[in-house]
Amino acid sequence: MRFKKIAAFVLLAVMAITLMAGCVSKTSTQENTNTSGGVASGKNTLVIGALADFKQGSGKEGQSMVFDLMTQRSESMGVEPDIIESWTTNADLTEYTLKVRQNVKFTDGTPLTADIVKYSLQAWAPYCDGSFIYSLESMDVVNDTTLDVKFNKSYGNFPTEMTRIYVSLPGSLDDKGNVVNWVGTGPFILDDYQTDQSATLKTNKDYWNKDKMPSIDGVKWVVIPDENARIMALQSGQVDVIGVAEHYCALSYAAVAELKKDDNYVVDLNPDSGLIATYVYNYAEGPMTDINLRKAVTYAIDRKTLADTVMSGMGAESGDFMRRKYDFSPRNEKEYTYDLDAAKAALTAGGYVDTNGDGIVEKDGQPVVLRFVVESDETARATAVFVQDCLKKVGIDTKLEALDDSARAEKEKDGDFDIAYTHPWLTTPQTYMSWRGAVNTYDDFGIGFGVSSNFSTYLDEVLVKSSKDDLWNTFDKVWAEEYAFYPGTGLYTTPRVFIHSKDVTGFIFNPNECVIDLSGVKITR
Repeated sequence: MRFKKIAAFVLLAVMAITLMAGCVSKTSTQENTNTSGGVASGKNTLVIGALADFKQGSGKEGQSMVFDLMTQRSESMGVEPDIIESWTTNADLTEYTLKVRQNVKFTDGTPLTADIVKYSLQAWAPYCDGSFIYSLESMDVVNDTTLDVKFNKSYGNFPTEMTRIYVSLPGSLDDKGNVVNWVGTGPFILDDYQTDQSATLKTNKDYWNKDKMPSIDGVKWVVIPDENARIMALQSGQVDVIGVAEHYCALSYAAVAELKKDDNYVVDLNPDSGLIATYVYNYAEGPMTDINLRKAVTYAIDRKTLADTVMSGMGAESGDFMRRKYDFSPRNEKEYTYDLDAAKAALTAGGYVDTNGDGIVEKDGQPVVLRFVVESDETARATAVFVQDCLKKVGIDTKLEALDDSARAEKEKDGDFDIAYTHPWLTTPQTYMSWRGAVNTYDDFGIGFGVSSNFSTYLDEVLVKSSKDDLWNTFDKVWAEEYAFYPGTGLYTTPRVFIHSKDVTGFIFNPNECVIDLSGVKITR
């Protein structure tokens, strides 16, 4: 296989890092007095190969193993109870009464109370897209299991926003939103932590949710940033599974395709989950302020061939911003498709002409060369090179920059791009609207999707409404403006992938892609 060609010292280096983890001083290790946790060692311990540090992962995946959420996403992307066992509201959605689940304890023995829920809602909200905090009028603890929440306006999105809020002890977050106390109510207890190297967790044998009680003794989280090294760690038996620790596919799909051919491993592919790889155009300044050029770029991309090649057939072409299987998706809009005639017609309409026969169109005497900024991983680079070739065929030149994540984010935040990788729309578009779907300012993912002044009104409607019919009506208006404006384009679906040894089974794709659910995992070695 392609990755077997890597020098053997890469694998040896990875193994050495793991061995050294026990020889360095602990950093930010959480001590636990709970003696009911399982011992995270031996044959019944799951070893995960992870791209990022346990505490610093971009999607808060590690937090999901130690802490419980207020509410959960259902398979249909609705809202289900979790720590908040039930809730009622008044007619105009300005008041909620939350019932806190009883008989839940933190792993240090502290009982869960409404006071702790109040702290958690207020502390976590600014860092977890909890826009409700900005409309909050009051939170009153009625008793240990009841919390009254009042808003200064109707707020129907509150239960949905709680699907991103964890419950934790007072003082567990610092003033930047970092967790400083890793004592939770969740299925695992953080037992040992080595920055950028590893984390060891033991199973919480007193976990309140018996339906989600893990059967394994614990987890070893091994940080292996390099893709090829992670694959080799799986092949050598150093780790049991890769892909579980990330809320997206952190491997190239070409590598996944190779592993699918190997009978020694199981590849769990969830084509119905995941997001749509998306580019955004800098519609606020520069050449892409011209809708004709945005149209030309959109129609010039051969998404089917792109998906079949770069994705090795595991993703499906998609010119949409959001998967249409989910609620509040662009049901009425025509998906962007590959159409060379439409691309050329848009260029003609915009006055773009190749006057000197060099194959590149010009506007006002200047050749069209677009700044094209993407991530540096293999899939992102291969995608960009393919798209670059598509654009060249209609006379649009590009200057491609494949950058590491921090450099890419800095460039996009400065608006220094014409086409760029962006964070795709989430499967709960209400959350994305409150994050960056209603603004037209620059951030780490380019520019937001608030393409007109109407979007502030749409955001207010999304946050206020709770009935599905009302939300559908608002999102119909959102998508009508988005698709008519051509602010960017979808490329292909990006299924999540778990790859594991045959003696480990039962992995679950949680509807909340940032939640690691190991409740079904069994180890038979």
